[in-house]
Amino acid sequence: MDKNIYLDHNATSPLLPEAQTAMSDVAEKSLGNPSSPHWAGRESKILLEEARDSLAKSLGAEPREIIFTSGGSESNNAVLRQLSAASGKQHLITSKIEHPSVLETCRILAKQPNIGLTELPVNSSGLIDPESLIKNINPQTSLISLMTANNETGCLQPIEELSQIAREHEIAFHTDLVQASGKIKYDLNKSGVDFASVTSHKLGGPRGIGLLYARKGTAFDSLITGGKQERVRRAGTENVTLAVGFAKALEWYLENQDRLKKQYSNFRKKVIDRINTIDGFFLNTDLDHSLQHTFNFGFSGISAESLLISLDLDGVAVSTGSACSSGAMEASHVLLAMGRSRAEAKSSLRVSWGWSTTADEIDYFLERLTHHIQRLQQKQAN
Repeated sequence: MDKNIYLDHNATSPLLPEAQTAMSDVAEKSLGNPSSPHWAGRESKILLEEARDSLAKSLGAEPREIIFTSGGSESNNAVLRQLSAASGKQHLITSKIEHPSVLETCRILAKQPNIGLTELPVNSSGLIDPESLIKNINPQTSLISLMTANNETGCLQPIEELSQIAREHEIAFHTDLVQASGKIKYDLNKSGVDFASVTSHKLGGPRGIGLLYARKGTAFDSLITGGKQERVRRAGTENVTLAVGFAKALEWYLENQDRLKKQYSNFRKKVIDRINTIDGFFLNTDLDHSLQHTFNFGFSGISAESLLISLDLDGVAVSTGSACSSGAMEASHVLLAMGRSRAEAKSSLRVSWGWSTTADEIDYFLERLTHHIQRLQQKQAN
């Protein structure tokens, strides 16, 4: 194939033309700081609030429940670090498969003498048992943070059931919605969650912007202090251009959701049918409880790093897991928590397709993947 193929949409997704066009139009119009009282500021403020209204509608929220941030990691930290300012004994519950921006932040907070931490286990499919959550709640539990969809395996958690448990115990509930937003039908106000993190660049929107949903009436203090932007919940001048691109990208994904889900399902079936008979194949993604655009798998005894490099030389971009930690080729904490051995985890690849992926690209990926697996297996046999 005479072009590069990008199959790492869970790390970041290419900018949608629709989002790019919307941003270009706004960049010419938005001259002022949206906090300024003059005409230029008012024009920018109108554009910012239109983007907020659109995002709220797309997510099933009220506009005043949407706080603009720099992305998913900031949104996650903004919720979790509320505990560091709380007085008295605090107990935090998360899971062993969370994104590092949640898991590592929780572990840092747990070093404080007044904060306890429980990391819930998962089963071999990556699912949390609701009974495990119930058993680990204690009188000091003040926040539960569990992701909706895993960034490495695509595993979908029973978030409504888990958040219902939190409500019954009057405990604040946060979910990392970064990978799931736009990919599944989701209504925040009906979900029962108190906080949710969303980012733009996983949806074909611009990088550098995300949002935090904070349910109306839920106590929340700003992580970043200074100005009175975002109803005094996040200081700093808002980037109107990025907000408009973010809103347009989420709108586009929801409008095309059914078509994309069918397309992604076809891609996944094609991949499975082609590689599941190869010696040593194993699957880390539970096909019945996962996003259809995420596929995590491996071949026993074959280094994922070797496969990744070989595919990269062919112009095919895939991943071994979370982009936030892929600089060091370590065994995935997610796969280890699911019961995979360290050797299996180091043999696992993540492929994630998206709006720009074509059937021809999947065919080429499969042709090169099977070629390299056979080559590496023959090399081992010799």
